[in-house]
Amino acid sequence: MAKVATDFMKRHKWSFETPLSKLAQYTEEISKSLKDDRKVRSNVKTCFRMLGLTKEQVEVLIPIRPTEKREEGRDTVDKIAQEIVENDYQSEKIKQISYDLGSSVPNPVAGGSRLTLL
Repeated sequence: MAKVATDFMKRHKWSFETPLSKLAQYTEEISKSLKDDRKVRSNVKTCFRMLGLTKEQVEVLIPIRPTEKREEGRDTVDKIAQEIVENDYQSEKIKQISYDLGSSVPNPVAGGSRLTLL
């Protein structure tokens, strides 16, 4: 990943003096060059910092992105909790919802983490 950062720095002749508005033009291009992986993005950010860019410049080039793994059409836990409160569900129904949510997560640790609070 250091190669990606170094290539961009050399090709565009960026430095700590490069204006943020100029760097913003390359955000999408850099994003396409990186995997959609938090660790990879973090490593490239570190490389840019080591090559002399400021924290603000790096944040413009590689902005913090929310994960986009949520499936369309699925309710968030907040929406489900709001529905429980609005409809005054019985404890048995809440336990079933909690079990269904816990069963749908990719690993058992995530499933048991906070769903018991429902």
